[in-house]
Amino acid sequence: MENFVEIYKNAISSDDCKIIIDDINSCCLLPGTMGGVVNPEMKDSLVSPRYFTDHSPASLIIANSLESCKEEYIKKHPQLNRIHKWDVNDAYNLQKYNPGQGYHISHCENAGGSSLMRVLSWMIYLNTVNSGGTTSFDNYNIQTTAVEGSLLIWPAFWTHFHHGVVSLTETKYIATGWCSYSDPTLESMLFALDNKKSG
Repeated sequence: MENFVEIYKNAISSDDCKIIIDDINSCCLLPGTMGGVVNPEMKDSLVSPRYFTDHSPASLIIANSLESCKEEYIKKHPQLNRIHKWDVNDAYNLQKYNPGQGYHISHCENAGGSSLMRVLSWMIYLNTVNSGGTTSFDNYNIQTTAVEGSLLIWPAFWTHFHHGVVSLTETKYIATGWCSYSDPTLESMLFALDNKKSG
């Protein structure tokens, strides 16, 4: 059965993964949120929000790898060429999970509201985790292993609910983001609606 979760091994070199991890460890990290709310029982992580347009070393490394993997994903799933125009979001996150931390609650990346524009999700494992640290996709009975340099792409919708499996002994580093429909007008409306609800 096709699960549409594609794994691209060695998408980022070990040296480049270390550059990004050093960046994470040298910056000011924020508590991870779910729907704009800090709730460690649901998501317990440390996050550095980023933008590809900052042209930082981390952004350049990830953007280069992501572009080639995205093209491979489209080749395997060509129906993506037959939907509304979409591309990689400018915004993405660098994340750190200390031992015992994790994204505990099962979730999908497009749950409506401000996430309505998302088409695909992507994630890069920046280090290898040997005990736990996997990502579990509920509907497909698969767990993807955290292996340094591996890049995952999967659909953002309800079909792909997933959650992190906690490592009690190791730190896990990842980069995460989305590909979304390109519609600046609708995106602005959703952003304004989301801010109104949280304001």
